[in-house]
Amino acid sequence: MRVFCLIFILFLFHSTVDAQFWKKKNSNEQMVQGTPEQPVSHLKSRLTDISGWVLNNNNKWISAKNTIRNPDPKYDLPDKVLGLDNISEMEIRDAQLNGKTVGVLIFKYLIPKYEFPTIKEGFFIGKCLDFYVFPAEKILHILPDTLANGSTNSVNFEVIVGGKIENYEQKDVDFEIATAIQRIAGNRIINPQNLIIGVMPYNLDGKDHVKFKIIKTFPSEKLYQPYLMDDIKGQLFNKSYFETKRSSFSSFFSGASILALIDTPLGEEPTDFQGYFIKGVREYERGDFYNAITDFTNAIRLQPDQKFYPVYAYRGNAKFKLNDPDAALLDFNKAVTLKPIDKQYLPLWGQVFLNRGSVRYFMKDQEGARGDWQHAVELGVPQATEYLKMYFK
Repeated sequence: MRVFCLIFILFLFHSTVDAQFWKKKNSNEQMVQGTPEQPVSHLKSRLTDISGWVLNNNNKWISAKNTIRNPDPKYDLPDKVLGLDNISEMEIRDAQLNGKTVGVLIFKYLIPKYEFPTIKEGFFIGKCLDFYVFPAEKILHILPDTLANGSTNSVNFEVIVGGKIENYEQKDVDFEIATAIQRIAGNRIINPQNLIIGVMPYNLDGKDHVKFKIIKTFPSEKLYQPYLMDDIKGQLFNKSYFETKRSSFSSFFSGASILALIDTPLGEEPTDFQGYFIKGVREYERGDFYNAITDFTNAIRLQPDQKFYPVYAYRGNAKFKLNDPDAALLDFNKAVTLKPIDKQYLPLWGQVFLNRGSVRYFMKDQEGARGDWQHAVELGVPQATEYLKMYFK
């Protein structure tokens, strides 16, 4: 798959302009030009719109939001209320390991707990997460655009290091993941786990969905290899699975797909639109916004009629980070005119309205910001709902 096709088809403008760059509403404070480098990055992608499906004892499929229910409805013990499995949220971040960019995949879920485990009294529900640090290029193989409906695919994440964190706070999560990465980099621990994700796209009532299965295993090839075999892959979804819209699943992983490109060799100076765009994204991700703007401008100069909204969206974001909201607004205005033809990519395009709304709010255009964020909500951008609740109570 060519790099440009990957970005064009599966691209998510994940580097959003955060409305919280300023500390309070209507503030005239200057944006902070830079923050200290963090071992674990800010959020790259999030997925919460998940359903769980299971074949029950009556041979009927039953579902629940974010939960694979117990197949036997007779279960009434408190610790069974969370089902066979559940996911409240999936996240992707990134980090640096020995000078290379790595992905960090996080599963957040709920677990049954007892205050007195021995006698099973004092039941309560606790929160937990699993994290997996993996080679960033694995993202490119999860849901190929060539994978037809009804076909199955499974990917070995070749986990570098992972772990479990219970009753977490976000600051604890960042610290624990960073510590695990530092210890594996210093050869002070051995990774005890691996991860396989199986996927199967399908069409239901004219809408594209994806079934996916999360398989936690050990790094021994004898244990994980069967899940990569064709005859086993086809059986992964016979009894239970998680499910979401194909566009949501694609957006989740493609939002971080650029991580897999950042550390590839730059080679010679670009000569075409594709080369300058990719180079600009690399510069942007490294925080070199001035050179990123130059690269995006060169890309546009070579193909001024190219109807590829991310090049304007990225450039607008870079300009805003350099405290030039007027110039940023012009780029976002251009990006919103380049509506994708394929409807499944409208949520990706909706990120532009999210970002333009943030710039407008910064410029004290509250009505413009409200309108953009409402439009982003209609296009399926969850973060826009959060912004509306936060700034327009």
